[in-house]
Amino acid sequence: MSLPAVGEPPWGFVEWALTGLTTLAASAAAFVWRLMARLERMASAIDRQRADFDADRQAGETALIRLSAVLAQLHEDHCRLRETIGALPTRGDLRDIEDRLGERIDKFAARFDRALDKRAP
Repeated sequence: MSLPAVGEPPWGFVEWALTGLTTLAASAAAFVWRLMARLERMASAIDRQRADFDADRQAGETALIRLSAVLAQLHEDHCRLRETIGALPTRGDLRDIEDRLGERIDKFAARFDRALDKRAP
């Protein structure tokens, strides 16, 4: 290998520097390309997660609306049941009815017996 003459450009160094700079630029471009690809994948993943989140939120809101409707219906049924139970006769009322029915049956039996006695010879 011969040394370049004085005043002559050192082509080996220039070639080495150009190769190094070219390699560095290619590596930087590849790094930026990979970074952009990752950012693009992340953006699409975020969009999918937002869509899933919105769908879940909407499903949750729909479920809450259905739950509130069911609870309102249960409340109405409860109120109607309380009114119905309040209108039912109490034990005391049933005893009074039983006593009155007993009295009427006794009166009816007495009338029936009298009617049979009149027919008997």
